[in-house]
Amino acid sequence: MTNSEPLKTILPVSPPFDLARTVAPASWARGRWPNVDASRGTFVWVGWESGHVSWRSIRRTDPHTLEVLGSRRCELDAPWAAAILGTKAAMPKFSDPIMAALARKHAGLRSWSAGSLFEGVISSIVGQSISVVAAATTERRLYERFNSGLDLDGRKFWPPPRPEQLASSSAAFIRESGVTTKRAEALVAVATLFAAQSSSEAFDADPIAAVERLISISGIGPWTIQSALLWGIAAPDAHPTRDVALLRAARVHYPGIADLKDLDRVAERWKPYRAWAARLLWLDLLGYEADNTTGST
Repeated sequence: MTNSEPLKTILPVSPPFDLARTVAPASWARGRWPNVDASRGTFVWVGWESGHVSWRSIRRTDPHTLEVLGSRRCELDAPWAAAILGTKAAMPKFSDPIMAALARKHAGLRSWSAGSLFEGVISSIVGQSISVVAAATTERRLYERFNSGLDLDGRKFWPPPRPEQLASSSAAFIRESGVTTKRAEALVAVATLFAAQSSSEAFDADPIAAVERLISISGIGPWTIQSALLWGIAAPDAHPTRDVALLRAARVHYPGIADLKDLDRVAERWKPYRAWAARLLWLDLLGYEADNTTGST
């Protein structure tokens, strides 16, 4: 994978755990995300760990086991998997019968996320009102501007920019990645806010405080906030209100939903697990690349 010999860990997980379902969103952009990919039963991640760029390649060898190859200390794999792959999370029980049926169908799904509210906000700003493929392409162009890439699994990956990197950049420089001027300005403002903290983890630990600060930034509204909570730190009840893709997915199972207001009303039935419901609906609509592991769910 790289010039140095990767470290290997055999990581036990509690079934049901389905890696393919969990990381399905990484495959929806067809290899365009800058720092993640899911293909041929393998999930690849590149990011920051203790101030250094790290990478991991994960595959499920059986329903109880993940094989992890990477560049970091092996003792970090279990906490990393809990934060990024949601290995310690459990599918909630829904009172809504439609959602309960989806939860049974996709029982191995876990709450995959970036493991960072900052990264969640950046991705959400970039992805405002554009398709998944367009968002992934634009995000890659943004990441390319700040850090060198790594050649892994036959393609190049880039880690996310650090808050201080974005904060010290001009909106014009960021605009060259393809985002609008307003979004470029929002990215600089968000990065400045996070860089001013002792560490980004402070906001991860207190997302309510972060939301109160973020919502005051021009260009950041409820959808961006809720999407950042969902994909950034796997908040269980985050609801990306006015999400057109979620509307399309929900209509498949709730024919009475006519518009986005109806979607918000139906979503009340899913509390306090609206983010889980959204994951299930998107997964059921967009699908996943099933692996060939014996005992796949």
